[in-house]
Amino acid sequence: MKRRQGLVLGSLIAMTAGCTSAPIHYHTLVPAPAVSATAQRPSSYRIEIATVRIPAQVDRLELVVRQHDGEMKLLEDERWIAPLADELRSALSVELLRRLSLAEAQDPHRDLGPISVRVDIDRFESAPGDYALVEASWSLRVNSSVRHHDTVVCRTLAYERVREGTSALVRAQQHAIALIADEIATTALQSTPDNAFVCPMSGDLR
Repeated sequence: MKRRQGLVLGSLIAMTAGCTSAPIHYHTLVPAPAVSATAQRPSSYRIEIATVRIPAQVDRLELVVRQHDGEMKLLEDERWIAPLADELRSALSVELLRRLSLAEAQDPHRDLGPISVRVDIDRFESAPGDYALVEASWSLRVNSSVRHHDTVVCRTLAYERVREGTSALVRAQQHAIALIADEIATTALQSTPDNAFVCPMSGDLR
């Protein structure tokens, strides 16, 4: 009788262990606060970023990754802390304000006026241990005394090599978003009466 009870108890313990789910890890594309006091200084630039559009296949809380055989896999235990479109919008906002704050510190008398940005993510690919890729079409609109309602449309392709591990993959995606923000900020800061907007990489898409 005792032996049977022991077997039953052992089976219950094994079943309970088997039913225990793996812990869920949450990730963000928003970078950590900058160490530099200049980078942390609030910018007087007014930036409006419209809702970021993303491909439907990656519009999930779970991370979607490309495997070595080309198949796509959903990582149930690795998730974004917020919807991916919101993560992208927040990360772009932080990175843009950081870059414009640095530029403002160097030239405090410059005023671009309100800046409007719209970003459409054409590709958002994550391949653990291989690469992270973000391809975005973005439009920039600056309304100032220098440029009245001037708009430019450009595209940025950001590609980052990735080491093994989900954290390394997320960091690579953060770097890719930072590159897009850098190109948007660089284009905005070109606003002068004698200097036309120039797309950093692929050229003007108008």
